[in-house]
Amino acid sequence: MPEATFYTHVSDPVKFSIRLVQRALNADSRVLVWAADGEALAQLDHDFWALSPESFLPHQVWEHSEPYPHEVALVLSAGRLPEKLEQSVTVLNLSPAFWCDAPELPARVLEIVSDNLDDLAEARNRFRAYHQQGFTITHHNMSGKA
Repeated sequence: MPEATFYTHVSDPVKFSIRLVQRALNADSRVLVWAADGEALAQLDHDFWALSPESFLPHQVWEHSEPYPHEVALVLSAGRLPEKLEQSVTVLNLSPAFWCDAPELPARVLEIVSDNLDDLAEARNRFRAYHQQGFTITHHNMSGKA
């Protein structure tokens, strides 16, 4: 059964997403970070390159016209949801996309939600959609923590 984990009330989503990716990679997961669009993808790529040398996370930007880059553990992408995705990949969704609507469901989706009221309302819709698709859902309220 696929899983969706929601981290809500995150005060700095960019810093939190980097820490979350580091934790997932340390747990031997392969991670696909999904951005809202090309501009957000370019900013994410920049943010990952701007990390200090000891915190650097090797990654690759994936263009859908190319095969999925299996040789790297961290992949960044955006656009329409891919037709095929390996079950071993954890998706960090930083977009408004509903991964429960993907042609092939990932085993795990991570959702980061700021404390913005519009973001929280959208997260409720995604929460409901994941639940209706049979995802096991976990919620972590990060108020005052992140």
